[in-house]
Amino acid sequence: MMSSSTRSRPARPLATALLAGAAALALLASGGTAQAHNGNGWNWGQGQQWGQQGSKTSTLHSFCAGSTPACTDAGDKKNTPTTTNPPEFGFWASGGPTSGDLILAFLTPETTPPSAAPTIGITQAAKGTPSSITTTLAKPFAWTSGYLASYLGYASAKPKNKITAFKSVPGGYDVYVADLGSQTLQSAAQATNGPLFTLTAALPEYSYAVAFLASTPLSNCQSGTAYGATANSAALYIDGKPSTPVPEPGSLALLGTALAVLGLAARRKRRA
Repeated sequence: MMSSSTRSRPARPLATALLAGAAALALLASGGTAQAHNGNGWNWGQGQQWGQQGSKTSTLHSFCAGSTPACTDAGDKKNTPTTTNPPEFGFWASGGPTSGDLILAFLTPETTPPSAAPTIGITQAAKGTPSSITTTLAKPFAWTSGYLASYLGYASAKPKNKITAFKSVPGGYDVYVADLGSQTLQSAAQATNGPLFTLTAALPEYSYAVAFLASTPLSNCQSGTAYGATANSAALYIDGKPSTPVPEPGSLALLGTALAVLGLAARRKRRA
């Protein structure tokens, strides 16, 4: 008579593999999605790439909207330019629609003291989003080297945006950021159905607008937050001078002197 230990013999490796394969085939046949860990994240059956932290990430692209003339991604070695300042703009996501915590970042040539923090007018966004939000200076020192992702503390962001992808300016860039909360970025074809923005004032010439989309991890592979970032070529490059330039202090002084002289001349004429 067989002992109980003999009857409860563990399943053989081959049998276990066959059962797992059958389960995967059944899942696919039922319309489900198979997943497999690849060491860097999760690859799903549809071919979507999942970031190092186990979350879906998308590369982001800027576009011009509203009254701002269309601006075009100029290729891998150039940014997306616009001469409209301030512009109306937005971002779309490769593989969109993709949802997450949307963070806008504005790069302005470094000045001492830093220029005024840009205020974003939000003309279209998720319900509950304020109609405008003022950015904050990300760091008390300018971004002068390395990667924007590292400078802002978004270690998992892809792409990481090396500083050499942007115009070289003396002193580097002051970086202002604004967290817009949960938003959905659309695909290229539906881009204008996503959030749209404007600026309440012009940015200094040679400024940039980029975005990050933070995703909550959706698997237990790794912990943390994955960030989709803006393609280098799709960063909005504001290479136009402000459409309503602010007079320099010297110009204001000259204007004041001229007005005083004209006023004195007018008084003398009335006395004559």
